[in-house]
Amino acid sequence: MDWDEQERRRRRRPPEAEPQRRQTGQSRQPRQDRRESRPPEPDRRRPQGPDRPGRRTEPRREARSPRPPERKPERERKPARKPEQRARRPAVDQEAAKRAREARRRQAEQKNREAARKRREHARRTPPKALPRRKLLWKLLTTAAVVVALLLGLTIFFKVQNVTVTGNEKYTAERILAASGVELGENLLTFGKSRAAGRILAELPYVDQVQIGIKLPNTVHIDIVELEVTYAIRSAGGEWWLMDCGGKLLETVEEAEATKHTQVLGIYAESPSPGGALVAGEGSHSGTAPTGEETEAPETELRGSAAERGRAALEILKALEETEHMGDVTTVDVSSLYDIQLWYGKQYQILLGGATELTYKIRYMTQAVATLADYQSGVLDLTLEQDRKAIFTPW
Repeated sequence: MDWDEQERRRRRRPPEAEPQRRQTGQSRQPRQDRRESRPPEPDRRRPQGPDRPGRRTEPRREARSPRPPERKPERERKPARKPEQRARRPAVDQEAAKRAREARRRQAEQKNREAARKRREHARRTPPKALPRRKLLWKLLTTAAVVVALLLGLTIFFKVQNVTVTGNEKYTAERILAASGVELGENLLTFGKSRAAGRILAELPYVDQVQIGIKLPNTVHIDIVELEVTYAIRSAGGEWWLMDCGGKLLETVEEAEATKHTQVLGIYAESPSPGGALVAGEGSHSGTAPTGEETEAPETELRGSAAERGRAALEILKALEETEHMGDVTTVDVSSLYDIQLWYGKQYQILLGGATELTYKIRYMTQAVATLADYQSGVLDLTLEQDRKAIFTPW
């Protein structure tokens, strides 16, 4: 038994002298006397070194590994209730909550209105801040300078002194200037460019586009684009009128001049005027074939209204504008809306058939003509009735 074990047993020993002292009636000694009468305690310090008495010589047992704590079984979760199984709040509680939310909303709106009213009253009561004297003086001087500059520009500076015209071939620069209404000495700041361009387009039918620019301090520049006329059509009175592919009538010409352009047969221009649009009407439907013979279509062979034939003729003219053979077609005959014919110079008579796919047929015609020899002549059938192919029949 080692020293530690002895000490623990001594401390656990029950006190026996105290009850005996109480029975004999001995008085309790003072604490100081007790300390003096207590025998000296032995030296309890542990001896050092290997010769310490009571030292265990046996090998110690290996410490056991602590037992892992037992896992408590997890609490079984109850399955979630289905929505229909959940307890619903009574309707009274829902109505009360709804009334409470409505009351809070009304209260918030009332607060917002009250705050807005207070801001308005404060703005009315608060006078506007006066501008500093230096800033006010600067604004007045700036405004005065702008007004003076405008007055000088309207009265003294920026007056029209030069007018330049470009792109004109049919009309002279003086004619274009007179049509525009621009006068020398006119102020550039009050000059109306759109008004001048409209006057030029109205008075000069050969002008297709107009652009007017201003170059400070005193120059006006007019740039125009003129029409290239290649078509002619007869009026009810027998006069020949030149027109563009969009149906804009330009001026009357002699028959000799009309033969230099592609002639539109089968319709006539009703009430023509320079710069006006084509209004197709019924006429004599006669024309001059490329061979020089007068051709006339009987009234019984006319099919389709004049307006429909006029639209078909303009569609053919626009398609010809996109090809390289625009000037090679001498006549466009729309006497019958279901038997439209063209003459390609004096070599080929082109049969287009009905008024469907006219743009496609014109493009097909240019490809087919390119494959023919210069010495060949005949009829080129583009009605596309046989396997949608062109058929050439020589004369």
